[in-house]
Amino acid sequence: MRMVTAITALGVITALGVTAGLASGLVFAAGAGGPGGMQMGAMPKHLPKPGKPIAYETAQPLIEYSNSAGTRMGRRKHKTIKFLGHNIHIVMVAVEPGSPDQTFEIHKLVDPEVEVSAGAKITLTLLNMDYGASMIHGVVIGQATPPYKTVVPVPVTGQIAEIPLTMPRTAQSVRKSKYFVDTTTFNAPRKSGHYYYFCQMPSHAKTGMYGKFVVVP
Repeated sequence: MRMVTAITALGVITALGVTAGLASGLVFAAGAGGPGGMQMGAMPKHLPKPGKPIAYETAQPLIEYSNSAGTRMGRRKHKTIKFLGHNIHIVMVAVEPGSPDQTFEIHKLVDPEVEVSAGAKITLTLLNMDYGASMIHGVVIGQATPPYKTVVPVPVTGQIAEIPLTMPRTAQSVRKSKYFVDTTTFNAPRKSGHYYYFCQMPSHAKTGMYGKFVVVP
């Protein structure tokens, strides 16, 4: 990656006043993915204190949970992942190694449609596994629809959740790297509707880092 790209990206971060995503220390429970779903992996009981990146061994349960939680629906190219119940956990991985650049991974799918129940309490966790100076990712959920411009000002119309921009992994080696994690908890709207999740880092949503977030009765 050219130095000018790195400087530009870091300049944007400074201008926006953004800090690295922080681990929250929340406890996650294991559960079932629902009919036709897979058994979810258990979350670690304790995450590091805020500001401390986590080792690959600590990140692994988050990855396993992300890859198994929820139930796949439909046969489209971008399948829907349905989360049942009114107290759910969603773990998004930003560019899991081996996945296309500028994407989110949930349930081993790239930018899938996510479906939740109206009024559900949602714990959303972002694990940034990307590497590179400009590979800083966050998540916003709202009614801003694609196509996106280079910069998407936030908050957006109908915004219901946000995870601030989170730093990329610290080393090229996946297993030797440290990872940044951030978490937010919010309630889905009580009325059904269509929203989108997207990365608010300039140009990322424009190049495809987004997906549908659907609230159903």
